[in-house]
Amino acid sequence: MNRKLWLLMTWLLVVPAFVQAASVKGVVVDYETNKPIANVKVAIRDVSAVTDFDGNFELKKVRAGSVVVVFTAADYKAYSVDFVVNDGVNTLNASLQPKKADNTLNQQVLEDNVFELDESAIDDEGSAASQSASYLSGAADDVYLQAASYSYSPMRFNVRGYEQRESSTYINGLNFNDLERGRFNYSSLGGLNNAMRNKDAVNGLEMPGYAYGSLGGTTNINTRATNYAAGTNVNAAYTNRAYKLRGQAIYSTGIMDNGWAFTGSVVYRWADEGRTEGTFYNSFGYFLAAEKVLGDHRFALTTFGAPTKRAQSAAVSQEVYDYRGIYYNPYWGYQDGEKRNSRIVHSYDPTAIFNWDWKIDDESKLSAGVGFHYSQYSNSAIAFYNAPDPRPDYYRNLPSWQYYQLAVDGPDDVYNAYYKEVNKGLANQIADLWRAGDPNVTQINWNAMYSANYANNAINPEGSAKYILERRHNNLMEIPLNFLYTNQLNSELKLTAGIEAKYAKGMHYKTIDDLLGANQWIDIDQFAERDFTDNQDIIQNDLDDPNRVVYKGDKFGYNYNMHVINASAFIQNDWKLPLFDIYYAARLSYTSFQREGLMRNGRAEVVGARSKGLGKQMYFIDPSIKAGVVYKIDGHNRLSLNALAESRAPLAGYAYVAPRIKDTRIRGLKSEKVFSADLTYQLNTSIVKGRVTGFFTEFRDGVESTGYYHDEFRTYVNHTLSGVNKRHFGVEAGVSVKLNSSFTISAAGTYGSYKYTNDCMGTMSAENGMNLFTEQLPVIVDGRAASTDYTEKVYTEGLHVSNGPQLAASITLDYFHPKMWFADITLSYFDNNYLDFSPSRFTHMNMYGGKYPNEVGLEQNYNGYRIIGIDKNGQTSMLWSFDQKTGKPVLVRDYHGNKGSDIVKYYNQKEMIGSQEKLKGGFLLDASVGKLIYLNNRKQQLNINLSFNNILNNTGMITGGYQQGRVSRDNKSVTKDIQSVDKFPNKYYYAWGFNMFINVGFKF
Repeated sequence: MNRKLWLLMTWLLVVPAFVQAASVKGVVVDYETNKPIANVKVAIRDVSAVTDFDGNFELKKVRAGSVVVVFTAADYKAYSVDFVVNDGVNTLNASLQPKKADNTLNQQVLEDNVFELDESAIDDEGSAASQSASYLSGAADDVYLQAASYSYSPMRFNVRGYEQRESSTYINGLNFNDLERGRFNYSSLGGLNNAMRNKDAVNGLEMPGYAYGSLGGTTNINTRATNYAAGTNVNAAYTNRAYKLRGQAIYSTGIMDNGWAFTGSVVYRWADEGRTEGTFYNSFGYFLAAEKVLGDHRFALTTFGAPTKRAQSAAVSQEVYDYRGIYYNPYWGYQDGEKRNSRIVHSYDPTAIFNWDWKIDDESKLSAGVGFHYSQYSNSAIAFYNAPDPRPDYYRNLPSWQYYQLAVDGPDDVYNAYYKEVNKGLANQIADLWRAGDPNVTQINWNAMYSANYANNAINPEGSAKYILERRHNNLMEIPLNFLYTNQLNSELKLTAGIEAKYAKGMHYKTIDDLLGANQWIDIDQFAERDFTDNQDIIQNDLDDPNRVVYKGDKFGYNYNMHVINASAFIQNDWKLPLFDIYYAARLSYTSFQREGLMRNGRAEVVGARSKGLGKQMYFIDPSIKAGVVYKIDGHNRLSLNALAESRAPLAGYAYVAPRIKDTRIRGLKSEKVFSADLTYQLNTSIVKGRVTGFFTEFRDGVESTGYYHDEFRTYVNHTLSGVNKRHFGVEAGVSVKLNSSFTISAAGTYGSYKYTNDCMGTMSAENGMNLFTEQLPVIVDGRAASTDYTEKVYTEGLHVSNGPQLAASITLDYFHPKMWFADITLSYFDNNYLDFSPSRFTHMNMYGGKYPNEVGLEQNYNGYRIIGIDKNGQTSMLWSFDQKTGKPVLVRDYHGNKGSDIVKYYNQKEMIGSQEKLKGGFLLDASVGKLIYLNNRKQQLNINLSFNNILNNTGMITGGYQQGRVSRDNKSVTKDIQSVDKFPNKYYYAWGFNMFINVGFKF
């Protein structure tokens, strides 16, 4: 018995020793030139090494048995091979094919496509609220993510319907997601595609190896100079999209004998007018990276930036699109015969990153990094004072207003009692001017604004301008820091631990951009001035400098900073076993934020709220745990399961009810809870590769915020939703089949359901400081006053998350010819896309009505949405309201007692105004063709690519937009009835029609 026990113990000790003694070494060379390739990552499971200058590598402590060896390198196609590891030393050599020789999709052209589409969607605050969050999450060897990142991007598709904050983007191991709003600023990369092309991406909950990871996937852009192949690459491009011309160049030394490596790149993008009317583009980008290899230490420095000026376009109503087409833009008008856009973006994000990597020994490594990023983002807009709204698409300037002002729902509403009173001749006259494109009607009239200011200068020389051009600044300074430690404890277990920290300072203010011929602007709030004529304090934007006269370049309106600190630590174990790979990890995060007001706002002071100075500091401590297991069925089939449970602090940008005015946080603000899991089956053979994944995610206690002009209360309001619960689940899949040496067919798609699962609480705060219903200010007692903010239920349950199509599918045929011709054609289909809803349309007041205080303090009945049946004379025959418990119609009154037999038309106000619009689905057809030409005995390459998108010129595809917040009521009625007309219809963005991109590159 003892002998058997000793034999067993000896076997347990000896076998691991043999396992640890196995190693794999070899040389990696270029398939075409047979020259060695440096900096190739060679990996078996979680054991990896990087080739040296001569292409040599050695993997130590590898478990014997059947394995898959993966080779990845910049500018080369990823390569994997089945290999049997025997005890002792094993030799495996490999040759890699350049990406441009075998990649049927030209990565650079595709990335250009996404950059252009994304930048066109960036909003006033420099964040792309509607843009695709998928661009940097695409993994080159994942069929589905390739489609999601490129083919689906024109529809502003987001993987799994997630917000941008769910995906993290790192640069050299440093997290560059904005702490204030949780997003990565795509425009900060400035079109430096060649410099930013080295990416390490993981999908969903998987652990990336360089960080804890994110819910929607994590991407690390590696800009260390040693990761770029030596040589020069220049290219020029023409397109008919956001810009017309682009020139780009990159030069890399590779690793030199002295251990230094340098890479530099520049890019310039330009258009006098882009595809959309009245837009232009002017952007220069630069990039410089240096790295020093000193024994076991590497030191790297990277800096980049892209000063950019570009003109924006707007979402407009369908009525306007019907008159002027999908490229119409209301932001521009003629001034002295030249087109001038009122919305000009100025952006510049200078960034610097320093990295230190220390190879402690063969098993352990320590990496550290620190960065500095200063985002300067501003956008101009017209402001006006006691003057007509200058926007050409303002609802009162459109032909439909002749109907809407009488509560007639357009030319087809012939049974409306007021239809005969509509001035149809005037409506038709205005419509004809719109169809004809009369710029005095369809565009901004700059000359009229200048004339109004000149006249005001003469009549009231000390008064405020009628019109100005203001510039809204949303700047951000942030300093990220990280440490990452990895240790291959043995052939089975790897330890990873990391610390991340970041300080961010958001700076928000307005300046005068152009007085448009006026003498000056007076810094007061015109809504407060209108409503409180006898109160000089409430109208002041800064009580410390009342009635301040401001000129070009002066700050005015609002001025505040947001200070945010985040720190986290995580630890992770990865087990690599014969049949299973297992990981588990935990993270603890600390977040604090604090508003700093730089103006003493009158609307805050009169309600006893803090406006100036540092406000109360909010802090949150949040845990997170995640785990995953991979079952290796055999060398080609895998099954993986990942799960996550965490809480996370609310974003500072959405934590305040009116941050421009006061330091008032959302009541009951707390961390959001997230629970998620996904299950994946993966197949990888030399002929077929693909995966299918099912996913489920639950969000609880989230916060969302929006702002709009409230028609009933006649003031601008901030509307914040709290206690938001959402559920995302669905399936995504991608598969490619290599038909022969020339043709490959790929299919990808996703079907999901992303919905709100509860009714939220919504808080409305008027920027003029008054109580929304009584239009009065509260009485301050002992320095405190009752809040003027109003909170009520918002019926969001069942509404859809608006983050792109929830159904997307595509099929691609790729062609590759040995003489370096390549082409592809892709047919994509999109559906289940929903417009972003406005919470005001779903408040309890609008859905079901009730009693609310009025201007004199008495209770006032407000009717909610109703269904009205009218007879041929326009008189109400029957009337229904909606039951609060069931949401179904309930008969209120049968006016004629005939059970509606004389009804000729129904007005369902809930369908007309209080519902979320589902957008029409459709197809897009794309194709590309390219040729690679080798010169000078393959030492030089000429690459020509043509990309064609939306070949069938489908101009009916709405990519996004929003529902306006305003709801029209009849204030003359006893019960403040909602009018049966949508005076404020939805606004849309359309996908471009046929567009193309041609790129010519030369590498030497």
